[in-house]
Amino acid sequence: MNEIDVIITGMSTAVPQAISTQVSAHSTGQMQINSALNQQRNTMTGISNYVMGLKKMSPKNIKLRQLGTFKKERF
Repeated sequence: MNEIDVIITGMSTAVPQAISTQVSAHSTGQMQINSALNQQRNTMTGISNYVMGLKKMSPKNIKLRQLGTFKKERF
C-alpha cells in the first residue's frame, strides 16, 4: 500500500506539468502558424498596393503591360 501512495504522489505533480507543457507547445505552434499567415497577408497587401499605385499613376490610355512593369515570369 505504501508503494501505491508513493506512485500516486509522484504522478500528482507530473501529470499537471505534462498537460501544461503540452498546452504550451500547442500554443507556440499556433503562434508560429499565425505569424506565417500574417506575413503572407502583409505581402499580398503590399503587392496589391503596389499594383494599385501603378494603375493610379499611369496614364489612362496606356495599359500596364505597355509600361513594361510586368513580365510573364514570376516575381
